[in-house]
Amino acid sequence: MDSFQGEDAEPNKKEEVKEQETVVDPEVVVLQQTPIPKEESESLLVTATQAQAKKQIDALKAQLEAEKLKNQQALAAQQTQQSKLNYLQSENERLFDQVSTLDNQVNIQESYLAESLKREQRLNETLQKQLLQKASITSSPIDNIKSSIDQQPDLLKTKKDSSGKEAISDAEFIDVAVQTNNIKTDVVDGNEPVNEEEKRFSGAVEFGFNYDQDIDVTKSADGRLILDYNVTDNYNINNDIQFEFEDEEDEDTDNDWRWQLQGNYSLDLVNSLFLRSDIQRSQSASYEKEDTFTVGHGHVFFNENNHKFNTEFGPGYKVAEPNDGEDEVSYNEFIVRTKLNYERIVTENLQVTLEGTFELGHKNSVYESEFKIQNRIYQELYLIFDINYKYNQNVPDDTENDELSTGFNLQYAF
Repeated sequence: MDSFQGEDAEPNKKEEVKEQETVVDPEVVVLQQTPIPKEESESLLVTATQAQAKKQIDALKAQLEAEKLKNQQALAAQQTQQSKLNYLQSENERLFDQVSTLDNQVNIQESYLAESLKREQRLNETLQKQLLQKASITSSPIDNIKSSIDQQPDLLKTKKDSSGKEAISDAEFIDVAVQTNNIKTDVVDGNEPVNEEEKRFSGAVEFGFNYDQDIDVTKSADGRLILDYNVTDNYNINNDIQFEFEDEEDEDTDNDWRWQLQGNYSLDLVNSLFLRSDIQRSQSASYEKEDTFTVGHGHVFFNENNHKFNTEFGPGYKVAEPNDGEDEVSYNEFIVRTKLNYERIVTENLQVTLEGTFELGHKNSVYESEFKIQNRIYQELYLIFDINYKYNQNVPDDTENDELSTGFNLQYAF
């Protein structure tokens, strides 16, 4: 039995060695080929198992480190992509804002352009109306009638003449109402020559009255007569007479008057020569007599867009006699006269004029300025408001250097 069991035990031992050979490393197999004690065999087996486990752990650590590095690289790439995405989003928002701003600017420019076109259209319409009105004022009645006939030919009743052409019948009555001035005319002969001469003569009459009551009662009346004869692009003659009567209670009446006469000869559209006389008589001013005679050159700097600015410059001679007796000194001397004139048509019925005159002499110099507002009330009737300031450098004793006058007048132009 013992031998049999020994034989049986030997194959079992061999099978155990085979199983161990399949599990452990070659170094363990070599060791197991030598007979060792059981305790040492188990210790070696545990050591070999720990070494194998350590290698597997090291391999797993290396694999884990590789995965960790790979994850870090993937995370870095993801962060890079996210930063690029954020940049693209911010750039997209910036471009969107820029496009919105450009759209707003385009809309604003379009609105400005539309408003400019409307304003230009209104200005053109206003200009056409002013040109038509100016043409109506400057043209003769027969021209207005002819233009109305051209626009409304059905107002005329015509018949055939001997040559077969249409002619106005002498027996028919023509009544054409021109809208600008309501002109009516009688029978017009078709063979009658048309008189196309321009209106050369014009004028205006002004009148004003003032009543003051303080310590004394003062009444004054003033008037003005303006006559103008004009030949376009050739010459012009202007006559201006002003007068004022002042009556103060318990005192004598003071009479002041002024006569200005000027002739202009046109050299071209903006240059002219002038000859001028200015005669003044006053019982209330510093000088009773002031007579000025000048010649010179006139120039129009601009006359367009309802603005006009012109000047006059030239030498002259002045005679001045004071008002306070024979002992006062008279000034008779050569002078240099300069005039600046600005006119502005504010509206169709309102016009403003600003004028400055400088008379420079060796003994005495005179500076005068005038501001005038002219407002049309009805057709050819105007309301005039003016302020006149005059400064004499040298005046008699007990008199003033400054003279100031204001007035409201009615003017009728013809």
